[in-house]
Amino acid sequence: MSRIRVTILLIGLVGLSSCSQQPAPTVPAAELAPEDLLASAVSGLGGREALERLATFTVEAKRTRYVMGQGPEPGIGLHRYSMSDAALSHDLANERFRGDFTHTGQYIGAGGQRPVTELVVGQAGYVMGWNDFFLQNAASNEAMTPERLATTVKTERLLNPHILVREALADPALITDAAPLPENLRWVQADEIFPITLSRFRETGKRILVSNEQYYKRWENSRYYKDSVAERVMFESGPAWLASWQASAVDERTHGTLTLKDDVYPITLHVNTETGQIDKLTTMEKDYVYGDVALEVTYLDWQSFDGVRFPTHIKVTLAGAPSMDVRRTEIRVNPGLDAGTFVAPEGVTYQHDPDRWARGKRLSQTLQSYSYAAAARARAVVRPAVTGKELGPGVHLAIPDPTDATYTMIVEQANGIVIVEPGFDDLKGEAIIDWIGEQFPGKPITHAILSHNHADHAVGVRPYAAAGAAVVVHEAGVAFFEELLTRPASMILPDALDRNPVPAKVIGVPADEIYRIDDEDHPVVVYPVYNRHTSDMVIVAAENERILYLGDLYIGALARMLKRGETRSPSGEPIFSAVELDAAIQKFGLDPVMLVGSHDAEPVSVRDFHVYLGRED
Repeated sequence: MSRIRVTILLIGLVGLSSCSQQPAPTVPAAELAPEDLLASAVSGLGGREALERLATFTVEAKRTRYVMGQGPEPGIGLHRYSMSDAALSHDLANERFRGDFTHTGQYIGAGGQRPVTELVVGQAGYVMGWNDFFLQNAASNEAMTPERLATTVKTERLLNPHILVREALADPALITDAAPLPENLRWVQADEIFPITLSRFRETGKRILVSNEQYYKRWENSRYYKDSVAERVMFESGPAWLASWQASAVDERTHGTLTLKDDVYPITLHVNTETGQIDKLTTMEKDYVYGDVALEVTYLDWQSFDGVRFPTHIKVTLAGAPSMDVRRTEIRVNPGLDAGTFVAPEGVTYQHDPDRWARGKRLSQTLQSYSYAAAARARAVVRPAVTGKELGPGVHLAIPDPTDATYTMIVEQANGIVIVEPGFDDLKGEAIIDWIGEQFPGKPITHAILSHNHADHAVGVRPYAAAGAAVVVHEAGVAFFEELLTRPASMILPDALDRNPVPAKVIGVPADEIYRIDDEDHPVVVYPVYNRHTSDMVIVAAENERILYLGDLYIGALARMLKRGETRSPSGEPIFSAVELDAAIQKFGLDPVMLVGSHDAEPVSVRDFHVYLGRED
């Protein structure tokens, strides 16, 4: 469905037709000169004098982050990834920012709350407090990675159009010609966004879901629904809630577009020429799943604070799907800020890298969504160094540094190489492909096997497809991965498949069959697994070596427990996914000696697995 059709569909749901009742300005908004639109925007923010007087401001807010790509079905389901209390301090005069956050993660009963402070001082950034945003973890003071700094700075600019307008006032050369979004951009539809996962219980795998009647009727009598849904939430206003996110159209008779230069993609402010209010911002950036997408920011509930007007409710969407909801509860204009507010941690030095900075700006909202949820895997936005760890004859684990916390298994066969689990980012895939070329010269990569569709495991597959590998997935994921591998080439951040657009081959493993990649010495076998984490899970065996590779079936977490000297869960009961893995091993009559989890480089012995299950002391 095109963007135009989506807008027409949603207008009736949210009553946008009321815009047509406003009188049109004497000069049509579309014909206003850029300097007139800038003057209108300045007026809407409180006037030039108030805007130029704005030296500092503080904000108390609640931020909710959402992400596509982590639902119970491939390509289906929005996930509420984190909720954050935020206390923000901006010093515009000195280019300084401090954000004190308390992030609450996606899981109930795990993760808890994480106090994190982000500090930007000029061209340097720092992190203080408990945090594993981009693998910067534990209670410590760290320099930001360049990509995190870029993400933090860009997000604050998007949420505060005052910064953009002040820059345009200071340098009118920033104003440029209109930059319409490309026609072929991917727009997420309502039947993809539902169901919305509010929380997941780590111990049971169950979810609290918000959805529509259509989804529940399709699933509620299934085993999957009964096993995985802890609570279902029905919104009377559910469809309208979604419509209010997506129907962010503005009336062209009353709104002009003021476009500003940007080194990722021009930023367009949609200005109501009758009120001067900036109602929306549009630009474009990259998403790992959908490629180039529209990034839209809708500014709502404007209020005046000491002569300066701020939006108190802000919605950010990627490809039309909710990405962040901001509710501001208190704003102070030009407060005196304590001398220690912007003091960098002692002994910590920020190291800038312009390439990493540029990449972070192009992926900013996707990266921040994952990182606010304490997803260390969001770290892989830089080409890592790769070393190999031998698991058995012909079987290796690729260890990237820095890591995205997802580890790729490599199996050498007579006629080529099989890889398992590409991970989150294409740069890691390119580095592993180079490592394979050095270790096994002349051997092509024949297959790339993906345990399941979630972004941290799968969306880095495109470089392997570009290298000629057939992509092997559960049959439930075939359509999703075919779309992932054939999306339009990115102009924001091209990857290997954009540069080498070869036809991609996707092989689906039926839910009741196995898939073999035969070899005299190192055969590989793919087994479909029923589980409540996602409907397209497979596990992979290096058969002769008796090595079993698992995605999100708890072995990585068990490996980390064992390093801490723990052998059982605190409750004494094994987590749901370990039980489901054990059931699959018994169903297929497997006899592994080594279990490799995608999220830890240390294997787990079968005996340790049995101890965890309570079968052995």
